[in-house]
Amino acid sequence: MTTPANAVTFGALRSPSFAALWLAQIASRFGDPITLIALAYVGYVQTRSALITALAVVIATVPNAIFGVFGGAIADAVGHRRAMIACDLGRVLLVGTVPIVLGLGLPLLVAYVLVFAAAVCGAIFNPARLALVPRIVGAGDLPAANSLIYSTDRMVEVLGAVAAGVLVASIGDRAFYVDALSFLVSAVFLSRIRLDEHARPLAVRSLGRETLEGIRFLWRHATLRANTVLSLACQLSIPVVSGLAPSLIFRRFADGNAELGASLFGVAEGAIAVGAVIGGVFLGPRLIRLPKGRLILGGFAIYGLVLIALAVAPTFDFALVLFVLGGVANVIFYVPNITLSQELAPPDLRARVFGARIALLNLSWLPIIVLSGALADAVGVTLLIAVAGAVTLVSAIVGAFIPIIRDVP
Repeated sequence: MTTPANAVTFGALRSPSFAALWLAQIASRFGDPITLIALAYVGYVQTRSALITALAVVIATVPNAIFGVFGGAIADAVGHRRAMIACDLGRVLLVGTVPIVLGLGLPLLVAYVLVFAAAVCGAIFNPARLALVPRIVGAGDLPAANSLIYSTDRMVEVLGAVAAGVLVASIGDRAFYVDALSFLVSAVFLSRIRLDEHARPLAVRSLGRETLEGIRFLWRHATLRANTVLSLACQLSIPVVSGLAPSLIFRRFADGNAELGASLFGVAEGAIAVGAVIGGVFLGPRLIRLPKGRLILGGFAIYGLVLIALAVAPTFDFALVLFVLGGVANVIFYVPNITLSQELAPPDLRARVFGARIALLNLSWLPIIVLSGALADAVGVTLLIAVAGAVTLVSAIVGAFIPIIRDVP
């Protein structure tokens, strides 16, 4: 039986163009963990170096931090749908070439460069996708569309990670071919989106100027500027818990048993995905009528409390409930955040605004990842997760006293 809430959530799928985008992102997101895990596997097998293996994760993060701001400018100039298709086809070629390079015995560096180039394509694809959504769904369906995309993203990401582990264990570096195929499937679905786009010339010399236009708009728009600062502060906890949650699980709940710890970590990731689905499909539609400012603050406050509780969780069962709540909280603050930017940014600047926000977020995360990793053994994983949660909670509380953040309709 279809409930009113479910009807709101899936109503955006009535649009053939949005349905095509949704299916494309399912295919694309499913393949993303495959390359990450396969590259880490290849790096470790060939070098036995923890540093070289860790570079696989860095390669997935750095392009968004460095090139995300330029990626938005490229997407706005080329056209959002056109940019996404080009990026997918580029990633088919780049990722599909990796096992060929490895089979020819070329240096591992070549494979890393190919994956890095594919990640740069992702830095263009991501802001283009966020900018495309409000062009193919009505204003009334926009929050539900964002909610559906986020919850699906999280669920497919976890399923993709599970599949990646099986694939890499079974076929080794040939798993890269599966990821390349996922990008091809995504490009096919994106080609079915009906949208009139007009490309404009974009020279290398004008790329900086076009990029600055998006940054200036983000800075000069008081509401977006305040929201961006709040979001950056509140989300500083995410890289901390993402990096340290495995250690917390291995040490506290698995007593150092690596096999048990890996299993429990997989269950925890699944719990976060379940929370995202609950939040996106069932809770999200009931929240869309609430003011975005209060939703964002409430979501961040809940997330901060969840992290503080996680730091002192006595059992894994209790921690599992907290992981589910964390997934729900992510939806509560993410969906209105994205919807707000989509509504306030002009269509011709939208990808640049998202590119700037994505780049700022990733740039703020990089030093936090390094710092939290360096401090973990010295001060303890538990304390760092608790402090991260407190930072998010306090930032949300401070934001509640700032009208331009709190009173966004």
